[in-house]
Amino acid sequence: MSDPAPGATVGPWAREKLDALGAYLNFYTTALKNQAWIKSTTFVDAFAGAGHAKIRRTAASAAVADLFAQAEAAPIDAAAEEYIRGSPRVALDITTPFSQYVFIERDPGRAAMLEQLHGEYGSRHRIDVRQGAADAELDALLKGHLGRSGHLAVVFLDPFGMQLSWDMIERLAKTKRIEVMINFTLGMAIQRVLPRSAALQPGWREALDRFFGSPDWYAQVYDEKADLFGTRLEKRSDAGQRLLDWYRARLKEVFGHVSPARLIKNTKGGHLYYLIWAGPKALGLKGADHILRQGEKLERAGVNGAATPPPRQAKKRASPSDEKS
Repeated sequence: MSDPAPGATVGPWAREKLDALGAYLNFYTTALKNQAWIKSTTFVDAFAGAGHAKIRRTAASAAVADLFAQAEAAPIDAAAEEYIRGSPRVALDITTPFSQYVFIERDPGRAAMLEQLHGEYGSRHRIDVRQGAADAELDALLKGHLGRSGHLAVVFLDPFGMQLSWDMIERLAKTKRIEVMINFTLGMAIQRVLPRSAALQPGWREALDRFFGSPDWYAQVYDEKADLFGTRLEKRSDAGQRLLDWYRARLKEVFGHVSPARLIKNTKGGHLYYLIWAGPKALGLKGADHILRQGEKLERAGVNGAATPPPRQAKKRASPSDEKS
């Protein structure tokens, strides 16, 4: 495969996320196979990227603290580079395909690369590439057949930061026919704009209000402390855990079911983000629960910092018959 200049460069942890996504999509389409009442199934990748990405590995002496640091890390060892399939190809390669695939990408260069998927997969799959912002394109899809009676869908929401609005999540949930797999960018983005002093940069509070759909996130993060000089706001020591629990509770309220959150870490053990499934059906939860529990368990996450060391306890493995959380 030639080197696609406009494509993304990612860390090796991206494999874990994509493996979980592929496993769930296989579960979903297999479970719905041969259901006569279903008119169509759609996979929507709202932040699709270029369709494949280069795994970038720095020399051993280069410290890779997190996803942002990796983007500016030491020179690359070209011999260590390799390509992985991005989420579009992961979805297209599952055993039982969706009726149709929609790939949304804001960047024109990457959207053009996605168009090449027509040549690779077009004879076997219905592919719709949309160049534009995720919220706007999802709005257009919802005004069409997406989420209507007999039309089921999985929407993969994998933003780099906080480009996703809560309003759109609520609209997807309201259909009662759409499931979502969300990349909750707690360590990679959210924690980075929440200083201990509560002195947020201009515009960040409004951006977080839009992302969370409520100003109540602030009370999850900051607490009022009293001392000899009066009162002051201070970041809670468990702010990350509070935000994660609160966000999952809000997802459960609108969708009906929500999975445990699977922690994705960088090569140094720093906490980057969490994969969370939400949807209207208990069967979907059963599959997502089993798949996502193969990673770090929610209660062992220790999510308060972006670079928290991994826990020492052995990971618990779940069986398909495990009860849902």
